[in-house]
Amino acid sequence: MSRRKIADIRKQEFAVAAFEVLSLYGMQATTLQRVAEHTGVSKASVLHYFSTKQNLIETALRRANGTLQQEALALMKMGSAPWDRFYAIIEANFSPTTFLPQVANGWISMCAEVPHNPQFQRLQTAIFRRLDSNLRSALADTGASADEAKDTANIVSLLIDGLWLRCGLQIGGLDREDAIDQIDAVVTERFGTSSDRKAARDKMRMLGAAMTKGRTG
Repeated sequence: MSRRKIADIRKQEFAVAAFEVLSLYGMQATTLQRVAEHTGVSKASVLHYFSTKQNLIETALRRANGTLQQEALALMKMGSAPWDRFYAIIEANFSPTTFLPQVANGWISMCAEVPHNPQFQRLQTAIFRRLDSNLRSALADTGASADEAKDTANIVSLLIDGLWLRCGLQIGGLDREDAIDQIDAVVTERFGTSSDRKAARDKMRMLGAAMTKGRTG
């Protein structure tokens, strides 16, 4: 195995550990030393790949969001009906492997730093823009007008953020199906009841579950 390959693996391991530590202890208590202890290595080993805590946390957050994006893209590629792309995005944002209190707590810790950290500001802005663009495009595929797609994408994006916040702050978290029901309620109010939309949600739920089983089984 090449040195570059080993380095990439180690960076990913430390990024995963950093997000877990962030979720458990919050931003202020997350240190390179604590990440090293969580991984079972020395602090020097972490410093070999990440010179600062900020760089490590940013890599961890990019990796977590990248995982979500990969799942959304994979599901969208399996879609064919007009509403499939929309529910592929929703399914990925509420994946059973990520829509968990401990993961939500990690994002909440990062969001609290956004006003004070330019790197986190840029990262969060990029995440918002990508989600907005994907939602608008998916809604346009359903026949929604440009204004309808813009307004609905904004509402859904805000609702996704709020549901993730509730998942992290509510004791016991928030059931993902209940979260998706909230999205459905808003979409139904704007576009009416649709058997095609229900079929798309059911299809993406089934495909998402198969992907989850493939990763964990």
